[in-house]
Amino acid sequence: MPTSFRSLAIAWAVCLIVVFGGIGLLEVTYDPSQQADANGGDAAQGEPAGPPEPVFRPIPVQASAELLEMSDQGPLPVISADGTRSSDHYAATPVQAPDLAKIAIIVTDLGMQSRQTRRALAEMPEHTTFAFSPFGQGNNGWAEQARRANHEVLLMIPMEPVNYPQDDPGVLTLLVTNTPDQNLRWLRESLSKLTGYVGVISHKGSRFTAAIDSMRPIMNDFAARGLMYIDSQASQYTVGPQLASSLQLPIAFNSRLGFLDEEPSAAVISERLDELEKIAVRDGFAVGIIRPLPVSMDAVSIWAGGLQSRGATLAPISQIANQQPVAP
Repeated sequence: MPTSFRSLAIAWAVCLIVVFGGIGLLEVTYDPSQQADANGGDAAQGEPAGPPEPVFRPIPVQASAELLEMSDQGPLPVISADGTRSSDHYAATPVQAPDLAKIAIIVTDLGMQSRQTRRALAEMPEHTTFAFSPFGQGNNGWAEQARRANHEVLLMIPMEPVNYPQDDPGVLTLLVTNTPDQNLRWLRESLSKLTGYVGVISHKGSRFTAAIDSMRPIMNDFAARGLMYIDSQASQYTVGPQLASSLQLPIAFNSRLGFLDEEPSAAVISERLDELEKIAVRDGFAVGIIRPLPVSMDAVSIWAGGLQSRGATLAPISQIANQQPVAP
């Protein structure tokens, strides 16, 4: 009997050694990646992992003190000590839709009438861009609401049209007859009327944007302040995109001359939006501009509702930067 008990004990001991030894060997030699390969994972299929999608980052709501300098004209945008630019800091997270054409819609003249501004904030689709007039009231409060809703913010810069002064953009209008110092003074008055904007957009300016000697100091100032420049294409002769490219200034421009709602008719605006969509599908990117008219905002909202099913999507203006072909 003792002999049988001893034999049984030895057999159990041997079994335990084999079992725990096997577990230890598995822990040392097990390679999960090889197991994934054996199970037909991505590595086995030879598909390289793509770049990680950027993590969504809300646009900062409050203007950053590091991106402002206080002047006798008010707060002005600057590049921070660590090299941060407003064109990056106040930019929205890019839309992750590599197979869709990107379209930026800019709503201008905001801040001038509270009812229109409030409606734009409440009704305009996600990723539309809001451009505020330097003559608006309560601009910073409106702009904070826009950034909180993840709308990028621009500041409009009044520039001389060909039929000035019959068509007068206002007291801060940059004029070809001014000296560079005078225009820079007016420019900084405009720039001080808002904070927290990703860039600026020319307002009118069919004469000024075509005058390279007048435009160059202005574009240099935009670049030195870390801003993006959007050319409204008030003239087919504008030099804005070419100057911006030479200065490595982030640039986007209106894809067609004039506003989409130049004629404030729902049918005409819808037709212009369809034309803009075709440009985007052809080139990959497009920009359109509207005013905060009820008919315009309604037309954009209806059009945008089925946009992705047609191969395009709305995108923030910063995502269009440097993507459009600039004529030499």
